[in-house]
Amino acid sequence: GGKDSLSLLKILDKIERDFPRASLAAITIDEGIPEYRDEAVENAVKYAESLGVPHYVFSFKDFFGFTLTEIVENGVSEEVGLQPCTICGVLRRRALTLAAKKIGATVIATAHTLDDVVQTYFLNILRGDTRFTPIGIRREVEGVIPRVAPFRLIPGYEIVLYAWLSNIPFQTYVCPYVERSMRNMVRAFLTEYEEKFPGSLFAALSSFEKIFIRNMQEERRCRKCNEPTGREVCRACEIEEKVLERLKR
Repeated sequence: GGKDSLSLLKILDKIERDFPRASLAAITIDEGIPEYRDEAVENAVKYAESLGVPHYVFSFKDFFGFTLTEIVENGVSEEVGLQPCTICGVLRRRALTLAAKKIGATVIATAHTLDDVVQTYFLNILRGDTRFTPIGIRREVEGVIPRVAPFRLIPGYEIVLYAWLSNIPFQTYVCPYVERSMRNMVRAFLTEYEEKFPGSLFAALSSFEKIFIRNMQEERRCRKCNEPTGREVCRACEIEEKVLERLKR
């Protein structure tokens, strides 16, 4: 429902029309943030309808039995020692995988931009987590729906310009949890650095991925969900279990 996702939907729809054997569908994940996500879902529904693209809405409540707002308001995010944005990011990724399986998708395309990818790499380093793989580079793993990120080499401001020129709706509500997130601080730092030293994001992306690819370890499977992971239990299963345990108290 955001400008990046709707821009990607518009472009993929134009491409898909030239390949009649392929089919395109849009998925929106509702994590349960009043106003902010309500507006995004509404934008997504209307825009997908205008393009004639099938659109599906799935929620955290559907898949996990709770919303992000319930986690925050019940103090669960503080109890488990994780910021709301961290919980949201991990569970949104899991929810998107589950949703894609439900509708029979064979590839998942996300609208991560160059800025998003580099921010994520920095965040993982700052958290001491090096057990992750390059974002948006298609990999074929048995039983796993491959992911692609067509915007991964495009700066965020170019997507903003494209969306504006294409009359794509922008959200007016801001996520209420963004100000407290580590990503917000990393985003501000990288934006300022890129303004002073143009090309820094591309250089960072190249350096990070050379290191990651060179040092990638063979992935295991989560013993609970069987998804690829560098852990015995993947991050999504770990967070879901901790949250449910505390919400039941």
